[in-house]
Formats: sequence, structure tokens, C-alpha cells
Amino acid sequence: MHEEIINPKPHVQLTDSLYEDILQALTAQPERLPALLEPLHPADVADILERLPQRKREVLLSYIPKEQVGDTLIELEEGVKDHLLHVLEPEEVAEAVAELDSDDIADIVQTLEEDHSADFTTAEQVKEGIETQNKRLLKYEPHSAGGLMQVEVLTAKPEQKISQVLRYLRNHKEELGDNPGTVFVLNDKRKLLGTISLPRLVQCPLNETLQNVMRKKPITLLATTPEEEVASVFEKYNMHNCAVVNKRGQLLGRITIDDVLDSVLEHHERETKRAAGLSEREDIFAPISATTRQRLPWLIINLFTAILASCVIAIFQNQIEKLVALAVLMPIVASMGGNAATQTMTVVVRGLATGQITAKNAVTLLVKELTVGSLNGILLAFLVALGTYFFYQDIWLGSVIFIATVANHIFAATAGHAIPLLLKKCKYDPAISSGVLVTTVTDVGGFFVFLGLAALLLL
Repeated sequence: MHEEIINPKPHVQLTDSLYEDILQALTAQPERLPALLEPLHPADVADILERLPQRKREVLLSYIPKEQVGDTLIELEEGVKDHLLHVLEPEEVAEAVAELDSDDIADIVQTLEEDHSADFTTAEQVKEGIETQNKRLLKYEPHSAGGLMQVEVLTAKPEQKISQVLRYLRNHKEELGDNPGTVFVLNDKRKLLGTISLPRLVQCPLNETLQNVMRKKPITLLATTPEEEVASVFEKYNMHNCAVVNKRGQLLGRITIDDVLDSVLEHHERETKRAAGLSEREDIFAPISATTRQRLPWLIINLFTAILASCVIAIFQNQIEKLVALAVLMPIVASMGGNAATQTMTVVVRGLATGQITAKNAVTLLVKELTVGSLNGILLAFLVALGTYFFYQDIWLGSVIFIATVANHIFAATAGHAIPLLLKKCKYDPAISSGVLVTTVTDVGGFFVFLGLAALLLL
């Protein structure tokens, strides 16, 4: 047993040459695939699957060793995972995930339930194979502490000695997994009294009791805590494990740093895709028809915002025909305002995500952003106006673009600050929708002020 712990079976690293060998075997010698895939880490197998077109994925999946399928599934991007869960039979999915950690099993089940096109039988059959304690995880929101936690924890009583805990660790290695991490000390009602990490545990005298060496009043998380707050707690306190408790302080499970890292990366990927109008479950090798359906709605929204800006231009088309310089200078006003708005919006969205912006300091931040926007607007407007005057020899045209540039920077600061806050208050994710709305404000506002002033002062 000690040799297993000290010398675990090594994984072969995926290299370009090995990847080429697998591709060649997939095409010409599929019987070689099990031997090539078996030494690889599941994350590397998942990487290979994500690079392949869908039909080749299905072929490769059939050659992955059965004991490796479950670990590979949890490493896949959402879109690829959805596709392969459709390919597998319900009993194959149930068998593949049976030996996974509880949080990973819950993730697979929630993926099946969120995908309305999935076979309902698959989710139900996987549920039937889950132990009762693991089924409790399914009642929590996927993007909460309860959805991230695992129920496999190492617990002990406060009166137990260090030697007893170490003996239990040696005798129950398979049940506890590769990284128990922390001992959670509970009373008879499962209330969390304290914790002690394994590195500290092995340094303590064998005859000492846990209650004398444990960390009392440890940091804990409620199961309903959003994943963003979970990540903030881990980052703030440099944690590797954290207990998840209910309102009575009873231990429900634990979250580990690897779960938090996965959550942060997945959250970033979701936000990046949503900001571009893409589905978080998009598969780059999905059928053309499916990808078209997913992307079209967002493009239609952008079409209407572009039409709105064009309508403002159309109102002043006679003035533009009389003074062609207006058409040349319009994009400058809109572009500078859009860039300034993006800077403010990024600061606000980030502040909302980290909890730095609250109802009490939002107005202070707005004043600051308006001041910065005005100062930058005046400086840039002076440069643009000066260039306009020298190029067109028209002081009034320079004055118009000066005023319009300053005004649009004020619009940018206001919209970049207010729109994310309003979306957050209305329960929408500001990282998803803010960009289109803010850009619309700066385009429409910039065009209207610039062309309106030109109509009044120049024509």
C-alpha cells in the first residue's frame, strides 16, 4: 500500500508526435488506439477529442479504456461533453461515472438535465446508480458552493488521537481518494468544530488529541454561496480546502482548490462566449445548421442597434451631402467614445464581479469616471479639433467636433457606469449584455450631437 502512495502509476505526456501517431492509428490502425490512449492522462485524452471532428470523436470514444471514460468526460468542454453524452448509451454513461467523485457525478447529471435535447432516460439511469449521499448534491445550483462541493471528506471526533486518524488514513485509502487534504473535526450532530490539514497532522505528536491541535472556528461557506464568492474567498485567504456547511453549521462537504480553478476557468469561458453572442455549450465542430441557429439571434440584435445608429445619420443626410467632411469625421467621434466607454464598462463589470462596487460607493465611482471622461474628452477633443482646423481650414467645424467629442466622452462614462449596474439590478449578467448597449449609446449619442451641432452651426 505504501508503494502505491509513493509511486503512483505515471502518465505519458501528450506530445505532437504521439498525437500524430493517434491520428494515424485512428485512420489506418484503430486496433492500436487502446494501447496508445491507456497511458495518457484523461485531460490529454479530452484534449485529443476536442481537436477532432464529431464523427472521428465517436470512433475514438469507442476505443478509450472503460475505466478512463468517466474521468475523460469531466475534462471536456461543455459542447463536446454534450455531444459525447448523446453518443453513449444510458447504461454506458452510468457505468462511466459510477467511480467518479461526487461533485463530478453531479456535474454530469446536471449537464444531462440542462440539455433539453438529451435523452431523459440517461439522466435518470445515472441518478439511479448514485449513492444516496451523492444525490443530495443535485438539489444545489450548479454554480454555487453546493454544486462545486464533494461529499467525500475525512471526518473525526475531537477526542480522537493523531495516531488513530493516521491509521484510518492508511486503512481507507481507496474510500478517501488521492487527496483527502483536510481532517474535519465534528461533534455527534455533525457540527463543524475545527479542521487540521494533513501536513500539520503528520507533524503533531501521535498521542495528542485533535481538539488540542485543530484550527478552531475555520472559514466556511454556505451551500448557497455563488461560485464567484467562493473563488473570492479562496483567493483572499489562500485556501486549498474549504468546508461547506448548512445554516446550523453542520458539515455538508468540501470544496478544493482544483474545483475552484475549474470553476473560474469555466466562468471566464462562459462570459467570453456570451459577450460575443455565442452559446456556452458551443462546439467548434458542431453541425453548420446548429452553429448558425445559435449565432443568429445575437447578430439580429446587433443589426437593430446598427439600424438605430443609421437612422440618426439618415435624419441628417441632407447636411452630410452639403458638407462631405461630416462623413469623414463621424467615425472618429463614435470610435473614441466607444473606446472610452469600454474602459469604464470593464472597470465597473470587474468591480461588480469582485464585490468592490456597492450601493454606497457607486455614486463616488460615477463622479470619478465622469471627471476622467471629461478630462480625457477635452484633451482628445483639442487634438482632433486642431487637426480638423488645419485640414479643412474651418474653425466652426473644429468647434463642432470639439464639443461632440467632449459630449460623447461624458456619454461614454455615464453609459459605461450605469448600464452594468442596471443590468445587475435587473438580475442580468452585466458581462454579457453591457457591450452592445454601451456601444449603441456612444454611437447614437455621438452621431446625434455631432450632426445636430453641424446642422445648427455650419449649414
